[in-house]
Amino acid sequence: MDPMKSDANSYPNLKILKVRDPPSEKAKPLHPFLPEPPACLLMVSPVKTGKSTIISNLLLNEDFFGPEYFDDVLVISNTINNDMTSRFIKEHFDVEDHYHDSMIDGLVTRQMTFKTKKEQPEVALILDDILGSLKTGSRVNTLSARFRHYNIKLLLFSTQVFRYVSNIVRQNTTNLIVGSPFPNRKELLKIAEEFGDVFGGPQQFLKVYKLCTPKRYDFMHCDLQANPPLAYHNFEYVVAEGERIVVGGSTKLDEDEKKPEDVFSVDKFTR
Repeated sequence: MDPMKSDANSYPNLKILKVRDPPSEKAKPLHPFLPEPPACLLMVSPVKTGKSTIISNLLLNEDFFGPEYFDDVLVISNTINNDMTSRFIKEHFDVEDHYHDSMIDGLVTRQMTFKTKKEQPEVALILDDILGSLKTGSRVNTLSARFRHYNIKLLLFSTQVFRYVSNIVRQNTTNLIVGSPFPNRKELLKIAEEFGDVFGGPQQFLKVYKLCTPKRYDFMHCDLQANPPLAYHNFEYVVAEGERIVVGGSTKLDEDEKKPEDVFSVDKFTR
């Protein structure tokens, strides 16, 4: 019998399987709704929408990463000295109130002195409100494409203005947080146009955003590494899986909050 024409069932299963990730050496498991390291987290959140509170929880709250999860945490923020919400971050971590490319060069050089990645410290690098002051070709833009090589487990960009975010950072974003309320409709539409295709298009993205943010200070968290991509209400429950809106999970929307069929028309965002 010609082996090429024999019953396919007699052959082993040739389905391509995912290569397993190496086991984490961290004793503390992370909640599955949090960004999974290594992660490039882009946070776009207007002023007075709780951006600093989210960052503080990620770094200091034991239910999130907590202060001991990373070996080193470096926070670079142009506004940290004027933000009382961030005062505990200043107490716990290395903080710079201005940015210079030499800071990135120094971090990369230090990490490369170790012979293996296993020996490199696991780093969280927080770049808060610096994107508007960056020059073309800044090191942080290149870093967003190569941060994994330097054992940077969390690279977090936060900005109030989406247009400040370079194409390189957008292309390498693994997790996206969009804060609320978002008064600039044109800016929100730009975000929807950039990331909306994974949720069924810009208009569907805006619908999901509305479901994720029924109250002030709520935010939409998108896990763009998941398959299909996932959209969460805060870090609390799944609202959408790819194009499919699921809304709820273990937590239900309050009766006085908007139900899916009552969501405002996306025309309000696109006029």
